[in-house]
Amino acid sequence: MRPSVGALSLFASLREEGTRPGHGPYEAPATPADAQLVALAREAPADALEAMYSAYKGRIYTFLLRFLADPEMADDVTQETFTKAYAAFASLTNGHRVLPWLYRIASNAAVDHLRRGKRFRWLRLGAVADTADEPHMRDDHGRVPEREHIQAVLRGLPAENAIALLLHAVEGYSYLEIAQIQGCTMTAVRSRIARARVSFRRAYGQGAETRQTG
Repeated sequence: MRPSVGALSLFASLREEGTRPGHGPYEAPATPADAQLVALAREAPADALEAMYSAYKGRIYTFLLRFLADPEMADDVTQETFTKAYAAFASLTNGHRVLPWLYRIASNAAVDHLRRGKRFRWLRLGAVADTADEPHMRDDHGRVPEREHIQAVLRGLPAENAIALLLHAVEGYSYLEIAQIQGCTMTAVRSRIARARVSFRRAYGQGAETRQTG
């Protein structure tokens, strides 16, 4: 059974390679905003953290919510992501793209969290903790039953495969960019996405058929 229009819209038919230009760390130069954030990270780390958090917390939170399917857990890992980013400011170079760098930290933190199977504590920094924009909002797609099923299907995939699929089909990153974000080879990315695509279509179709015949 074919996925419904809603699922096709969300995942763009589980986007094939080459259907959208890359926009990550190695397929586009660093933007002026990236260069400013990197420079700020060297000169005033607390200010850089606040700027990154304000600019990107929503993107990181929504990505994590789609992967983890739990608002509180996604919030925790979002906080962990920016805490780890702050600790890694020294690794930033002039050519870094900040958002893909944050996706890599977020992906690793989320996978580590699931493997540990327990909640962790994160360092809340004063410049960020009291802002009214902390990402406690819920992603609206989680309220739609069909998209809750999509989340359930994603949870059934190996973590690295689900992240690769989300980065490609939802965030629009190319295989090369995902290899850099996930710290693996292009071959591994192709395998992860191919397997995730097949598993997702199979599981989603079975679930949709069950809902219609149940």
